[in-house]
Amino acid sequence: MSTDTADSIWHFRTEETQSYRSLLKVAQQSLKTMFFEQQADIATLVRLQADYVDEVLEKIWQDNIDSTLPVTLIAVGGYGRHELLPWSDIDLLILLDESVSEQPPEGLSSFLTQLWDTGLEIGHSVRTLAECRHQAELDITIATNLLETRYLCGDQALFQDLLQLTVSNKTWDTQLFFERKRQEQWQRHQKYNDTANNLEPNIKESPGGLRDIQVIQWVAQQHFGVKDLEGLRQKGFLAQSEFDALHNAQLFLWKVRFALHHLAGRKQEKLMIDYQRELSRLLGYTETENRRAVEHFMKDYYLCARAVGQMNALLLQLFEENIILANEARQISTINRRFQAHNGYLETINAGIFAYYPYALLEVFLILQQHPELKGIRAATIRQIHAHLHLIDARFREDIKNRSLFMELVRQPNGVSHEFRRMNQLGVLGAYLPEFGRIVGQMQHDLFHAYTVDEHTLFLVRNLRRFSIPDLSNEFPLCSEVFYQLPKPELLYIAGIYHDIAKGRGGDHSVLGVTDAQQFCKRHGLSDYDTAIVSFLVRHHLAMSSTAQRQDIEDPEVVKAFAELVQTTERLNYLYLLTVADIRATNNNLWNSWRDSLLKRLYHSTRQWLEHTEAQAKSTREKSYKKYQQAMQELVDAGCAQAQLSQLWQPYSLDYFLRHSVDEIVWQTSQRLAQPDSSTLVAIRPHGTTDTLELFIFSADRRGLFADMTACLEQLQINILDAKINTTRDGNALNTFVIHAPAQRMQDISNALLKQLADNSPHPGYQPQRIPRTSQLFRTEPVIKLADNPEQNHSVLELYTHDRPGLLSAVAQVLLALDIQLINAKMTTLGDQVEDVFFITTSDGKALTNEQQDYLKTKLTQQLSAKPESSATSISF
Repeated sequence: MSTDTADSIWHFRTEETQSYRSLLKVAQQSLKTMFFEQQADIATLVRLQADYVDEVLEKIWQDNIDSTLPVTLIAVGGYGRHELLPWSDIDLLILLDESVSEQPPEGLSSFLTQLWDTGLEIGHSVRTLAECRHQAELDITIATNLLETRYLCGDQALFQDLLQLTVSNKTWDTQLFFERKRQEQWQRHQKYNDTANNLEPNIKESPGGLRDIQVIQWVAQQHFGVKDLEGLRQKGFLAQSEFDALHNAQLFLWKVRFALHHLAGRKQEKLMIDYQRELSRLLGYTETENRRAVEHFMKDYYLCARAVGQMNALLLQLFEENIILANEARQISTINRRFQAHNGYLETINAGIFAYYPYALLEVFLILQQHPELKGIRAATIRQIHAHLHLIDARFREDIKNRSLFMELVRQPNGVSHEFRRMNQLGVLGAYLPEFGRIVGQMQHDLFHAYTVDEHTLFLVRNLRRFSIPDLSNEFPLCSEVFYQLPKPELLYIAGIYHDIAKGRGGDHSVLGVTDAQQFCKRHGLSDYDTAIVSFLVRHHLAMSSTAQRQDIEDPEVVKAFAELVQTTERLNYLYLLTVADIRATNNNLWNSWRDSLLKRLYHSTRQWLEHTEAQAKSTREKSYKKYQQAMQELVDAGCAQAQLSQLWQPYSLDYFLRHSVDEIVWQTSQRLAQPDSSTLVAIRPHGTTDTLELFIFSADRRGLFADMTACLEQLQINILDAKINTTRDGNALNTFVIHAPAQRMQDISNALLKQLADNSPHPGYQPQRIPRTSQLFRTEPVIKLADNPEQNHSVLELYTHDRPGLLSAVAQVLLALDIQLINAKMTTLGDQVEDVFFITTSDGKALTNEQQDYLKTKLTQQLSAKPESSATSISF
């Protein structure tokens, strides 16, 4: 071929490629217009998207591959189902006859190159028939792909041979295929904590997503030879109502995925919180009085995912009966006059049981609690439950038999959380407790709450149940010990169910929820005493975490006020367990050893207060002196000289011993004794079992010291959880931080701090170069509160604002500029929001005057309201 000819072909190919690229771009824009402006049917758009790609592929194939060659282009996977979303994967199989396998067609390489140049995201494989069969036998993923094949162009006879070889003559044993697919699904669900109700679900992979529908289709095609849901309906595996529900769910998920792809401008399957607000607008959702548009949208998503999950579980069980158990003898044993066990599954004696005995709609879950050997509810009985949910009405709820059954469910020693979850999945819990039904699928649009309200509630009940299991007592020893002291654990479960029941109604949910909880207790015959406990827990379920995280729990006045709220050790026990379970159920990153230690210390301090008389040592001075003595004894026992300790501690303030635990005092003193000549000392040790560290810094006190330390830590991307600042009478500073960081960073942190502290010149506050997406998404104006603590002669600064890198450093710079001393601080990060508390004084150790408080509030507001990227690195007042 001459050079001129080669150049001519290259230019022709380039022009063709540009033409195809333009065609796809126009098609994409056309489909986008049809979706967003014309509200076109999504099923049509999904197929049109595939059609447009078909057209381009066929033309490029014809441009490059000789039509007489025994080669075939085949669509596989989702594209093979004729389903394509804007940026979905385009999976292709290029099938070669054995006669050309040794030397693939000359145009094949240019065909693939031109596909990539066109801008198509192609995944492809090149195989012969024998290779397809062999690879499918080895890899179930390949076998699954080959179930979803669609002829595009090339040798059609070769395509028919493939169908005969891999579909008609199955590459996998049907039973094994089913078991592997079910196992794959279980493993996939575990990645998402086995719930669809995550803050940022994956539309494809999360439980209740599109993949769950595809699993049904794959098993159905492998065993029954049907390619879609309609085929299952015709086979009798889906009732018309079930088909409609599953089909509509698929259409809804397609709509969300179609809109998400266009909004992201790329393949995006995770429904990230960044996109949720805009998606709700694009999909036509509007705001109502107590709920934002995005919350309406996400509730529809979660309800859709729940419907998919229910149908997936039901159909897989039906498939199991027809595939795995088809040739096994029926094993039936009677449980009572209404129920029997059928091959390990619970089923009704006949289809009319729920109509004749409506209370059996609750009894079914009680039987499952009492018979843990049962594997679940048989599919036919699940269908009966769905069909009879309407019987759970006001009359049903008033029936004493049903109320008694529900309380018996709550009081069972086993299976409470498991059956509550099953009741929720089947719609029974929300039907029996309509107030619970209102929070099903309800999300809170923030970064703090990782799950919907109902999912969070059920996780909380699960956490409570774990405290009751002896084999799990090593997880939370104190919680298990306290749980065994509860006279009525069922009160704890009821409070758990109702603690967030009023979310989304507007107003204080802990106040509104008390009314619902009291009505439940009255309906179910609880005594006034028990009702008071449940009401207290619902009303004050946030009190213990708020006190522990935002107040100085070493201050006897704080402990006294909390003890007066709780009133009894019994209530304290209930509240402590509810608080731990609640925090752990909110999101996976919230619980850590720091929160654990705070709650334990508050629990022990409050219990001691409640169980001892006022005559015993509760004053600040007595409490400090007791710690002084205990720490002294431990150190002397370890070989330290008492005189040396007395001399070292002589400049320490009473406040130091009050605000530090005996363990902290012993450790910090040991560090100083080990390095007696060091003017600057940095010591770090693990704090608990998670990525939490305790940091002790001893240095000469100077202006701006706290600002320098916070700037250094934030520069290292370290989250500060707690800070205690003490100044000795001889001009030194004792600083204690609790920080969130892995143990392997201890040396880096120590080196950075020592370097920073060695330089006494003023340092600018930390200014991040990049602001996280979520900091901009949830940006709010700061709320600043100031009050005095006359007993302790200091002021308390409370800061509520959105979280962002450099926040603490910005606060420290303001305090530095106004010559305000920090004596203690507590940092609480709740997703996208922070609730920080600073205990401050003037430079001469007094509480701030009203005028000083107003000035501080003004300057903080100015600094924190400014955009981070434009904030000044120094502040001048």
